Amino acid sequence: MKKSTLKGLLIAIAAAALIALGIAGLNFVEHLSEKAPEGAGTASIPVGNRAGKTLTIDGEDYTLDPDLSTLLLIGTDDMELEQHEGYWTQALADYLALVILNNAEKTCTILQIDRNTMTSVPVLGNGGKVVGRSTQQICYAHAYGDGMKRSCQNTVDTVSSLLCGLPIDNYLSLTMGSIAALNDAVGGVTVTIEDDFTGVDDTLVKGETVHLMGEHAYNFVHERMRMVDDDANSARMRRQAAYMQALTEVLREKVEADDNFVLELYDAVADYLVTDCAVDELSDFSESLAEYTLTGFVSPEGENIKNEYIEFYPDENKLEQLVIDLFCVAEQ
Repeated sequence: MKKSTLKGLLIAIAAAALIALGIAGLNFVEHLSEKAPEGAGTASIPVGNRAGKTLTIDGEDYTLDPDLSTLLLIGTDDMELEQHEGYWTQALADYLALVILNNAEKTCTILQIDRNTMTSVPVLGNGGKVVGRSTQQICYAHAYGDGMKRSCQNTVDTVSSLLCGLPIDNYLSLTMGSIAALNDAVGGVTVTIEDDFTGVDDTLVKGETVHLMGEHAYNFVHERMRMVDDDANSARMRRQAAYMQALTEVLREKVEADDNFVLELYDAVADYLVTDCAVDELSDFSESLAEYTLTGFVSPEGENIKNEYIEFYPDENKLEQLVIDLFCVAEQ
C-alpha cells in the first residue's frame, strides 16, 4: 500500500461517523479552547506511559512498547449529539478504529474493529455503574450510557477488554451527521466505486471514479443495510479504509497550504464531537507537530455467522497474536 505522510498526523476516519482532527504524537495541547467539545479535558496523548508495563495473555507477561500511544475513534449512527438522562441510548458505535501512534518511528497504524464483533459488553444501570456483562455485538457498548462521555468510556472499556486488557489512552467520537460537513469542508474526496449502489445512490456507479460531496459521501461510507452484498459489513469496512486514505491526502494538502485549516475543520465538526482529548489553538498546533507516516490498516481475523443479525467471531488465538505483534516489544 502506498504510504502517505500526514503533516501534523491528521487522522481521518470514515464510517457512520467520520473522524478528522489533528492528533499530536508528542504533545497534544496544554489547555482548553473556548469552544471545547463535549467531554474535553486537559488530558494529552501520553508518550512513554507504558514504560515497564506488561500485558498478560494466556498466563504469559508481554512487555508493552513504551513508544506507543493509542486513540480510539468512534463513529456513532445518530445524526446529532443527544444527552440522555438514563443509562440507555439508541446510538450504536457503527465504526471503531484504534489509532496506534509509534512516537519513536513517527508512524501510524489503524486497527479496524468490525462493529459486529461478538464480545463481552459492560451493561450499565442507574448512575452509569456496571451491573453486569452481556455477550453481544461490540457496537452496543456505546448504547449503554448517556450518549456522550459515559457511552464513549463504556466503548473504550469494551474495546480494551476485547484486546486482552490493552490500555487505551484517549477517545474521539463523532456522529454520522458530521460526514457531509467534514467531507465538504475539505472540498470533497475522490474515490473509485467498487460496489453496486443501484437503488441506493445512482450517482455512485460501479467502476467509475467519483468526486464525493455532501450526501453522496455519506452514502459511500455509511450505507450497508440497503446494499445487496454487505450484510456482513466487510465491504463497508473496505470502503471506509479507502475513503480514509483519500481523505488524509486531501487533509495533508490543505494543512500544508493553510495552517489555519485545522481550526476551520474543527469548527465544521465540533457540534458532532465528544472527546476526552484537550483542545487548544489548533491553527498553531498543526505547525508544531512532527510528520508521521500512515503505514496501513489491520483487522482481526474471524468468522461471520448469520443469526438474527450478522455476528463476527474473532479467532481468539490470532487476535491475541495480533495484540502481541501490534503493542508489545518483540522478544530478543
